[in-house]
Amino acid sequence: MNDIQVSPKLVVSDATAAIAFMVEVLGAVEGPIHRRRGSVQHATVHLGGRALSLKDADEHDPAPTPGAIVEVTCADPDAVAGRAVAHGAEEVFPVADQSYGSRAGRLVDPWGTQWLVQTPVTMTPEDFAALQ
Repeated sequence: MNDIQVSPKLVVSDATAAIAFMVEVLGAVEGPIHRRRGSVQHATVHLGGRALSLKDADEHDPAPTPGAIVEVTCADPDAVAGRAVAHGAEEVFPVADQSYGSRAGRLVDPWGTQWLVQTPVTMTPEDFAALQ
């Protein structure tokens, strides 16, 4: 293979629960899950046409603190944020129009992964200035 492919792999304290969160909140599609001695060694979820891998933390791969930040561009970040909170996530900052041209907010799920949910917005230079 000559092409480089890059995809994130999340290390979390409970991969099975994290997968369920992604399915319920983001509409992810569960892919193959490989377990060893009851622990998820490798799992895949499909989200927005991309694959995201994850596994349970162990002695070789401890869960990072703070967790990774995953950007999710979607049509309705307010709805996604609402579902995330309903499934145990905490708001880092609420969804709002941001001065960089997105309606965005950040949440942290129960396993420490941060989710930046966003959608592009069309704003005039005056609109942006008012946000600063």
